[in-house]
Amino acid sequence: MGKKDVKIGVALSGGGIRATIFHLGLFKWLAENELMENIKHISSVSGASIAIGLIYTYNNMKWPTSREYLEEVLPNLKTAILKEDVQNKTLITSLKKPWKLFGSKSNILAEAMEKCWKIKGTFGELPAYPAWSVNCTTFETGKNFRFSQKFSGDYKIGYFDSKDFPLVNAIASSAGFPFLVGMYKLDTRKYNWYDYGSKDKKNLEHDHIHLWDGGVYDNLGLEAIYKMGNGGACRKGVDFCIVSNASAGSAEFTESGRSILEKLGDTKRLLDIAMDQIGALRSREYMAFVTEKKAGMYVQIGNSAEKITSGAKLDEKIKQELLKECLKEEDCVKVKTYKTTLNKPNERDYNLILRHGYENAKCVYYSYDSILK
Repeated sequence: MGKKDVKIGVALSGGGIRATIFHLGLFKWLAENELMENIKHISSVSGASIAIGLIYTYNNMKWPTSREYLEEVLPNLKTAILKEDVQNKTLITSLKKPWKLFGSKSNILAEAMEKCWKIKGTFGELPAYPAWSVNCTTFETGKNFRFSQKFSGDYKIGYFDSKDFPLVNAIASSAGFPFLVGMYKLDTRKYNWYDYGSKDKKNLEHDHIHLWDGGVYDNLGLEAIYKMGNGGACRKGVDFCIVSNASAGSAEFTESGRSILEKLGDTKRLLDIAMDQIGALRSREYMAFVTEKKAGMYVQIGNSAEKITSGAKLDEKIKQELLKECLKEEDCVKVKTYKTTLNKPNERDYNLILRHGYENAKCVYYSYDSILK
């Protein structure tokens, strides 16, 4: 199989605006290697869903070629991200509607993303490929709810034809982190529901369901492109899996809160710990697959060139070039610990996060054997 024939699946984690920019850096590396055209399936969570929505928005609802991404899309995305503060816009709108402060702000976030970043359109307006799975978590079932070009739903509730569903609402649902944005309330009565593979309509128990951040269930968005167990395998239609993890993980040490507001922070801390442990288990299993099958890459935010290349079997000249040109440990840590919000970054931080995503992918590529080479 030649490099140009490899069908790539990409799983992109959540992590707020940090994740959005980090993943754009990954795509920059893919584009420089003329691999954007090889991407057949994208699975995104939270900030990553924002990144994909922006890419489509700034390329007329088409997946960009490698040249288009480098010359047109990426420069325009930088301008858009640095121009508007979506989180502040969401907060201001919420203050104008105070009854929303203690409920869901996902709908307000969707409105803010449409106004600030011009994210519009429906799943039916997207090309069939690459397939795009926007991951959420269904509160009522505790299962992974996916929006896509063909259909949307989870296996317990059922699925509906989502061609007319607004992209911005799906993205806001995927980014609905507890305590920051909140759930998206989906009116199930607006759609015809079916079990997977069935043509018989089904009646749902609930008139509404509530969708939260996809990271609560799987912050890597891995399941859409990769089968766990029995040594692991790529999903149908994918030969090579790339996982980009821009999650900061839980803090190494946090004091227990004393006030009521700090106690709410304790609850978030416990959620962070649970998500971090689930992610670690998935990552270890996936890395064993990468090492054995050579059919994947794992890109982890915060890893320096020195850490990635340490012990790797690569040409010493290439290794020294990577160590010389890439960010040092302290800058990599700064990117990893960049706050998980949707606030507008300054230009320096934007450039630093983008560069880290790009360099991380480059170092991983050179450091591990794979069928992509």
